[in-house]
Amino acid sequence: MTSQFKNQLNHKLIKQFKQILLLGFSWLIIPFFLIEILMIIGEPYLFKGLYQYDPDLGFKIRPYVNGNNQFGFNDRDYPLEKSAGKYRILILSDSFNWAGGQQGNYTNLLEEKFAQYYGDDRVEIINAGYPGTHTGEQLALLKKYAIQYNPDLVILGFFAGNDVKDADPKRKRIIVNDLYVDIKRHEELIILGYPIIKQSRLWLFVQQKWKIWQSYQQAQKDLKKSFLQYKNYLIASTNLVNLSQQSNVNTVNQQNLEQSPGILSEAEFLREERDRLKFCDRQKLATGKRDKNFNYIETSIREMQTFLSEKNIKFMVALYPDEYQINEQLLQELLNKYNLPPDNWEITCQQNRVIRYLQSQQISYIDLLPIFQMEQSKRPLYLWQEPHWNSAGNELASYILFNYLKPKVNKYFQKIP
Repeated sequence: MTSQFKNQLNHKLIKQFKQILLLGFSWLIIPFFLIEILMIIGEPYLFKGLYQYDPDLGFKIRPYVNGNNQFGFNDRDYPLEKSAGKYRILILSDSFNWAGGQQGNYTNLLEEKFAQYYGDDRVEIINAGYPGTHTGEQLALLKKYAIQYNPDLVILGFFAGNDVKDADPKRKRIIVNDLYVDIKRHEELIILGYPIIKQSRLWLFVQQKWKIWQSYQQAQKDLKKSFLQYKNYLIASTNLVNLSQQSNVNTVNQQNLEQSPGILSEAEFLREERDRLKFCDRQKLATGKRDKNFNYIETSIREMQTFLSEKNIKFMVALYPDEYQINEQLLQELLNKYNLPPDNWEITCQQNRVIRYLQSQQISYIDLLPIFQMEQSKRPLYLWQEPHWNSAGNELASYILFNYLKPKVNKYFQKIP
C-alpha cells in the first residue's frame, strides 16, 4: 500500500469522522441546548403541575389545583377574618396534612368532631402545610401565608420521622420544572424572578421521572408479592377477620390495602425508615453530631412561639410518631435486614429532645406516641409501605387531639358573654 493511498484513506476517514461529529452536534448537542433554554424560559408557561417556585419558601403548592385553597393548602377556603363567636385553630404540618385527602385527613375529622360536639360550626380547623417541609420551612410558610387566617391557636404538627433529620439551615428546597431540587441558600441565583440551577434541567427531568416510573413499577410488583403477608398480618394482629370464617378471609384483597398514590417500593420504604432510625445513633447523639439539626428545630420553634405571642395567638406542638417507633414488627425487620445492633439506637430520640426543649420553654404539647403504640396492636395505623397514616391513623389522631383540645375550647366559649 503506497503512502499516497494511505494519505487518501486517512483523509477520507478524517472527513467522515468530522461529518459524524457535525451531524452529532446538529442532531444532539444543539437540540439539547435548545431544550435547556426552552425549559428555563418557558417554565412559567409549560410547567403548571401541583408545585411552583416561591422566592421566600423555595416552593409552594399552586392555588386551586385538585381542590386546594387559595394558599395551596389541602383545605377549603375560609374567610381571612374570623366570624364573631367562633374559635379558629390552624394546624401547621407537612405531608401528614395531606394523607387521606381533604375529607379523610385528621384535620377535617377533627373539625367534624367539634361540629358534632357543639352541634354547629363554631370551631374551625384550618389545614395549613406543604409536603416535604420541616419546622424551619413551616415557620416561613406561617409568616407568609397561614397567619392571614388570624387563628386563635396554632398547632405545629411535628413529625418525628424526618422533621429533624431534614432540618438543614443551609438547605433550600426549590421547584424547577415541577421537580424538587435542594440547593444551598447562599448559592441561589434568581434571574427575572426564576431560579437558575447548576444541573441540566433536561437530565434532571428525565432522571427523576424515570426514577418515579421505576419506583411505581417495583411497588406494584411488591404489592402483589406482599399481598398474602399483609392479609396474614391483618388476621394475626387486628381481629378484623374471623379465622373461622374462610369467606371473610377471602374478602381481604388488594383493593382493601390502604396505599398512597405515591406508594414506595418495599426497598425504598425500608431504606427510608432505616435512615430515620439511624439518625438516632446513640454515639452521634452523645458527641453532638446531631445538634445542628436539633438546634435549627428548636430555634424555629422559639421564633414561631415569639411571632405568635406578639399577635396574642396561642401556640402548641403535637408530636407525630414514625411507624418504626410503634410497629415492633417493622422495627425488627429493619434491625435484621440491615444488621443494626438494637442497643445502638435511641428509638424516640426526636421526641425526647424536642419535648425537653418544649418543657424548658413552657410550650404546651401533646405526644401521640403512647396511644399510637397501644392502638397499633389492634389494627394497622399507617399506609402500606408508606410513612403516613391510613384512615385508622387519621381517625385516631383526630380523636386524641379532640379530647386534648376540648377542655381548652370549652374554656374559651365560657368566657364569651
